Amino acid sequence: MSLFDLWETWVIIYLISAVLFAQVFKAANRNMKSAGALTILLEFFTALFALLFIPFFKFTLPNDFNIYIILLIATFLYAITDRLNIEARYGLDPSTFSVLKQLSTVFMIFFGILFLKEKLIFTRVLGAIIIIFANLLLAFEKGKLKFNKYFIMSIISNFLFAIAMLINVNISEQFNLAFYTIITVSIPAFLIKVFGKYKIIDLKNEFNMYHKKEFLIAAFSWCLMLISSVKAYQLGDIAIVAPIFTLTSIVNAMIEFLVLKNKNKLIQKLIAAILLTLGVILVKL
Repeated sequence: MSLFDLWETWVIIYLISAVLFAQVFKAANRNMKSAGALTILLEFFTALFALLFIPFFKFTLPNDFNIYIILLIATFLYAITDRLNIEARYGLDPSTFSVLKQLSTVFMIFFGILFLKEKLIFTRVLGAIIIIFANLLLAFEKGKLKFNKYFIMSIISNFLFAIAMLINVNISEQFNLAFYTIITVSIPAFLIKVFGKYKIIDLKNEFNMYHKKEFLIAAFSWCLMLISSVKAYQLGDIAIVAPIFTLTSIVNAMIEFLVLKNKNKLIQKLIAAILLTLGVILVKL
């Protein structure tokens, strides 16, 4: 058995790539003019980097045409979530975004109970409540709850992402993982370009506004993050993998404080991250 047959390896790759992406992308997108154009560019370069990983996974494609229909529907939702997430990342600290990202778990629990008739388990409900509280803690400022547009965008994107996951469960296992990643970023890029009526010159002008090295590192790390997250869930126990993934919020908060000297809501972020980790553990029990 090689190291890449272990879920632990992919979890480590995920944590490194997720934190790297969050921090580098935040630095790279400071000159953003168009969130839509930036989303297209990021997805395009992520798809290019994913091409490099195709030989590392067995090439398989499903024979059931219905799977492609489901995947297409999911990619429509991914297009919206990616577009919202890009702008949310622009306006939020990486640590705050990392905590908000776990709201998708809460929505998945709700959808599971409502549509899949799953059992109402106390630990899951308690975990969901803790996750919600952790997110509300981040919105608490000067004695009041304040939700800016980036906060709301993140909530909406997590809601839509949970819907996409609900209809897209286990599909990734029927594809070459790198090819699956290419599909889930290239189709959303195409949809955003068409519906947003972006021209090639618009994308070229947007790309010229960014530091190329930082942007390409962000695209590569996002590619690696997408592949490693799916692979970790395929090989490992969700009850173990999911809580470990939430450590990105704590690591991002520490990097912001120690390296970037950002003291904004540090205590709130750390408490929220710890509560978040506890909440996810309870949800996955």
